[in-house]
Amino acid sequence: MKTTATRAVLGLAIALGSTALAGPGHALAAAQAQVYRFDIPAQPLDAALAAFSAVTRVQVLVPGEFTQGLRSSGLSGSYPQDQALARLLQGTGLRAAYIDGDSVTLERQRGVNDSALQLGAVKIDSSQLGTTTEGTGSYTTGSLTLGKGEQKLKDIPQSVSVVTRQRLDDQNMNSLQDAMRQVTGTTIKSYNTGSNLNDVYMRGFPVDMVQVDGVTQPTGQGDMATAFDLAMYDRVEVLRGPSGLYQGAGEPGGTINLVRKRALGQFALSGELSAGTYDRYHSTVDVTGPLNSDGSLRGRFVTAYENNQAFVDYAQNERPMMYGRLEYDLSPATTLTLGGAYQRNKSVPAFGLPAYDSGKLLDVKRSTFVDAKWNELDERVWESFFEVDHALDDGGQFKTSLTYRDAEAPTRNFTWTDGSVNPETGASSAVAYNYYTHIKTLGLDSFVTRPFEAFGRTHELTLGADYQHVDKDFRYGGREYFDINVFDPGSINIPKVDYAMDNGNSSKSNQYGVYGRTKISANDWLDVILGSRVIWFDSDGHNANPFFNEFSDPHSSVRRKVIPYGALVAKLTPELSAYASYTTVYKPQTQMAGGNSTVDPREGKQYELGLKREFFDGRLNGSLSVFRIYDENRAQQIGQTPFYEAQAKVRSQGWETELSGNLTDNWSLSTGYAFTRLESGSQADYQGISITPKHNFNVWTRYAFADGPLEGFSVGGGVRVVSSTYYTRNQVDFVQGGYSVATAQVGYRFNKHLSATLTANNLFDRVYYERVDSAWGSNFYGEPRNLTLKLRATY
Repeated sequence: MKTTATRAVLGLAIALGSTALAGPGHALAAAQAQVYRFDIPAQPLDAALAAFSAVTRVQVLVPGEFTQGLRSSGLSGSYPQDQALARLLQGTGLRAAYIDGDSVTLERQRGVNDSALQLGAVKIDSSQLGTTTEGTGSYTTGSLTLGKGEQKLKDIPQSVSVVTRQRLDDQNMNSLQDAMRQVTGTTIKSYNTGSNLNDVYMRGFPVDMVQVDGVTQPTGQGDMATAFDLAMYDRVEVLRGPSGLYQGAGEPGGTINLVRKRALGQFALSGELSAGTYDRYHSTVDVTGPLNSDGSLRGRFVTAYENNQAFVDYAQNERPMMYGRLEYDLSPATTLTLGGAYQRNKSVPAFGLPAYDSGKLLDVKRSTFVDAKWNELDERVWESFFEVDHALDDGGQFKTSLTYRDAEAPTRNFTWTDGSVNPETGASSAVAYNYYTHIKTLGLDSFVTRPFEAFGRTHELTLGADYQHVDKDFRYGGREYFDINVFDPGSINIPKVDYAMDNGNSSKSNQYGVYGRTKISANDWLDVILGSRVIWFDSDGHNANPFFNEFSDPHSSVRRKVIPYGALVAKLTPELSAYASYTTVYKPQTQMAGGNSTVDPREGKQYELGLKREFFDGRLNGSLSVFRIYDENRAQQIGQTPFYEAQAKVRSQGWETELSGNLTDNWSLSTGYAFTRLESGSQADYQGISITPKHNFNVWTRYAFADGPLEGFSVGGGVRVVSSTYYTRNQVDFVQGGYSVATAQVGYRFNKHLSATLTANNLFDRVYYERVDSAWGSNFYGEPRNLTLKLRATY
């Protein structure tokens, strides 16, 4: 690959040099003749032109109304620039007219409305977007892939958000928790400081499944730490509300789809280096390009390294990551992909602070560390994947994806506080454990989506099947207590003991599913969407867990469980849509009902109404929605027995609004507000009710000066505002009042290859607890004010 990349660099340098010497006419000819590798599926014309611009960096100038309703048959293979554009325009009645080597306008061909009218100058690459966000500079996308195939945001009858590559870079988001903290209506539940051990909550429910390129992977407490560095992803797609049709069994709050970066058909190289407060360092190198002469074989390699000292004393984290990908075109319509990733997370975690029995939180330095100084967490995760993607002649798609992930934590030795604080002396206690965790998952998904004609209209049908296998092994030992003093953390000296790990649990589960969705074009303005999934599920486990008084061998089996889906989408104008949807999800439970049988599965359902609108030809997307979720048959303990029954209920309801994208080519904006209220119909202990704020608001904006005395400079800033959160233990409330955290940024672009930003987080140094939990522990301060300086180079 090095030889190929070197040749590409030298060849490009020679081409640029000769072009400069040859003059503008020869420069245009050279630009038109330059060969690129394209992989553009059949799709709406505006999206196809955006994909063309992303590859060639040529601005296509055309107002959106001229491409409205037009489709391109797509393009796959290596072509000169001018030939590629001509093929994309076949059958549209439009033709290209080059202005120079960097821009092209479109004309109507003679015989089309009897004119050869040149169209106005509006950049298609900034106003009409495809699915890939890399290189667009946009805070939104033209369509998402979360629901199988490609769908425009305004055509999806549920609340969705996307965190694009540009926004990930601008806001220095390196982990999944960084990104999700900025998503509308999302809450992060921290389990430590210094690592990425966290849960994500949406609409009051934990996210227990994360998709990667559409293939489902389990997640949750402990598993979020194995989420890869975001340097390997193009975007983060988020759907709020039940997604049983596409995901299968899971929680009703929503799902996340991480979309990997693809190998590109032209050579590109980029790198980042950042340094910040608390000796925080992060670096990435990303290289991609063709690996043979015709570009049918392409590769990509991304590596990232993070070394952070947390704001809490002794807490730190080291995280190297590598990602590789190969793509090969069997034909112009069929691409095979093979790849893998590896990451190691080695950290000294801090597990928060205790509190007083009265519910009062500690008022100590935010850097206070009260755990054992030998705390250690070592996690290693391997992932490999294989894909076959075939573009059908009618604009449909067939795709099969296989992903295997092996996540192991051979070392998880630590203490955390497990006793309330004496207000006079500061005395408390800590408990020590050794853990071992190994999670192996295999996911397979295959679907076909294609248009079909009926009753004089074009409709769409999607059919698919998937399989998921999860093998979990968790063992632990310890539970030895030690006296500590939180007023004098320097005196804490807990001896390290290797405990026999003879307690724990294990399980193996298999889930099979078939699903279908049809979008019926009832008339010019109304689409009717109907779908269903059928699930088969079985699970066997073994519990030897004295901490939770669990000793059992549970078995779960579900046969032919049907998960329905229905929605209406009204196209009020070409830019504005209204929708109503009914979505469901289904989740087997592991609590024992008696003997070795488990309680009946939970069932979640949501009713949602909303409006969505595109602005500026899709550069900016807005939404407004109201929702109500019912989560029924939750496991509830029967008195003081070790058995449960499926009786508890939780209701979540509220409304959300969001606006994300680009107001101009150099002004980006993302903002969202969520009002969420949860209620329980029983005495069930459900933490989602209290840790989810009723009010949650985020805004981030960035403006780059394109000319004048400030040309090259950029300014950015934002704020995150949440209302109060609490948790109740033994009739005592532990409360964190509402707070806001501001961020400011200034940047400078030295040239087209090199830029720098300086970011100040928690600008006004707000002191707050990000999570409150109990007197015995798990109360976490939010980060103090900190600075990050980042350099980014691209070629």
